[in-house]
Amino acid sequence: MKSIRDFVRYAPVTTRPTIHWPGGRRLAVWIVPNIEFYEYTPPPAIGRETWDRVPRHPDVREYGFRDYGNRVGLWRMDAVLQDYPVRPTVSLNLALLDHLPEVAQLIRDRGWGVMSHGIYNTRFLYGMDEAAERAFYRDNIDSLKRHTGQDLRGILTPAITNTERTPALIAESGMVYHADWVHDDVPVPIIVPGRRLISLPYSYDLNDAPLWDGRPYGGRYFVQACKDAFDRLYAESADGGRVFCIALHPYQIGQPHHVGHLREILDHICRHEGVWFATGDEIADHYLEHHYDGQLAHAMELHARASARAARRPAVVPRALSDTPVPGGVQPAQRKPGNDHPHFGWNPFPARPALRWPGGRQLAVVPLVVLEAYEDPLPAGWPQIHSVGGGLIRDFPNISRVSTREYGHRVGIFRILDALTRRGIRPTVAIDALTAEQYPDLLDHLQSLDCEFVAHGLSVTRPQTSAMDPAQERAYIAETLDRLAACGVRTAGWFGADYAESTFTPQLLGELGVSYLSDWANDEQPYAMTTPGNLVATPLWADFDDQTVLINRMCNLDMFEDHFRKALDQLARDSLASARLLHFCVRPWVMGAPLRIAAFERILDHALRLEQVWTPRLGEVVQAWRASAQAHPGTESAR
Repeated sequence: MKSIRDFVRYAPVTTRPTIHWPGGRRLAVWIVPNIEFYEYTPPPAIGRETWDRVPRHPDVREYGFRDYGNRVGLWRMDAVLQDYPVRPTVSLNLALLDHLPEVAQLIRDRGWGVMSHGIYNTRFLYGMDEAAERAFYRDNIDSLKRHTGQDLRGILTPAITNTERTPALIAESGMVYHADWVHDDVPVPIIVPGRRLISLPYSYDLNDAPLWDGRPYGGRYFVQACKDAFDRLYAESADGGRVFCIALHPYQIGQPHHVGHLREILDHICRHEGVWFATGDEIADHYLEHHYDGQLAHAMELHARASARAARRPAVVPRALSDTPVPGGVQPAQRKPGNDHPHFGWNPFPARPALRWPGGRQLAVVPLVVLEAYEDPLPAGWPQIHSVGGGLIRDFPNISRVSTREYGHRVGIFRILDALTRRGIRPTVAIDALTAEQYPDLLDHLQSLDCEFVAHGLSVTRPQTSAMDPAQERAYIAETLDRLAACGVRTAGWFGADYAESTFTPQLLGELGVSYLSDWANDEQPYAMTTPGNLVATPLWADFDDQTVLINRMCNLDMFEDHFRKALDQLARDSLASARLLHFCVRPWVMGAPLRIAAFERILDHALRLEQVWTPRLGEVVQAWRASAQAHPGTESAR
């Protein structure tokens, strides 16, 4: 089965040829209302269910909620859009044109652009064979032409469902853009046989339905997220064109308590010069005529160079490994003093000597920039961590999950690095073996910034867990370190994929020469582990892990930022008595997104205003702790 990398060649935002929009405009803005038709009793679905709230359709509550959008919300949304120089691109379930002729007339009267969103929003591409999928696109094209006279140029597949054949069949049908991919802020060539197809940046982040359907985000969050993302992309567009997308659903934005949010967002956008309100067709046509060839040639050149470097990379020869029994294994708790595992001793905070950092700055703040490769399809037989790779395993590709993370490697990482280096912070980067191998240009950039590297396993989709026996895990750790070394990456630390460990992991890491470990989210100071090699724990803070808090727990960004500020202030006070470490994960696909990067910068600025803050790389923290009195009980001062 093909990988997503067979369709899109990597080209970082820092090296690509500049894009220019018509008339000297700098930021293309396309507004995408999803006008959908959900069936009252849909046919059985393959790969996913439309609604699983009830044991059998109909689900009148969910059906009625969405039907509200077509009966009421659409018309309220339209009234607002008429007050602005916006020609939206409707993401349309095309059967709706047959069911609801008044909506078809509205689209014709307004001259709205249209891209397909499938036939019904209750019928997916999963499970289709090639003939059925080819006929599906023919039906899409014919339906739009029959009702509006328009030629169909692009598609956002229903519920972002794809097969391995989807890109090629889309292009074969005559369409030129595919909106499922969210891996960039500009159009990107998708490689298909004998055709030209591009991805056109859509948005899952600036999308009213996923933010409001059963999630704790309100309208004020949506407005601020849209403004923040627009402001960042507008600023960056001074160096070359960008695309800004807002995805809407009439059953949401057309509600009386939400429609004012759309007006506030559009007011903000319209206050800026150089904005191009464009349809998807217009953006795609301009890109194809003026930029496609140059962008593709650049990406292919980088790909060829990376392939040549991979061919020259030293072969990784499996090292001889010990077969010594490892402490650990399953150990149900016994009611006796101390921990219920052998990895470190019980050492409560009040029992420790006071800790002092060098230079008198007592609060070490160390962001851990996490670069991880997400494989799709998922590797066969590899148990997944559910917050990362679990749940539905789709045919191909799982575009919503993969392209979101690919955005971090293409764009978000450079925002994160810029935020750090402009503030004099040398980055500490957790990197897995697949990322180092597959993104050599990104690795070059990281090394040019004198980053410190922490080993992060083989990939986020190949985590170590207790499903491994000690011999398998020993080989896994050694393979990770050796493959990173073959890429020129030397590491002293380890951070498991999404904190993944077996019951043997710390012992094996110490045995294989790792110096420090960031998996344990259980302290505010480094501490000694009872392992071979004197491994030091450098605890991460789970409450400030961006994926955990912002994505998995769905915390509002303003709450996240407020908690960060309060923690920094409290730790600065606490550190006067004994030094502290605030060590936290920053993922480029999360904090590097345009709606969040300003919050990350504000957090850094708040930290740097505190007199107590020290911003070392993680290895410097370990070195300072090893030299401290805390690491040498019984001494009066640091050695």
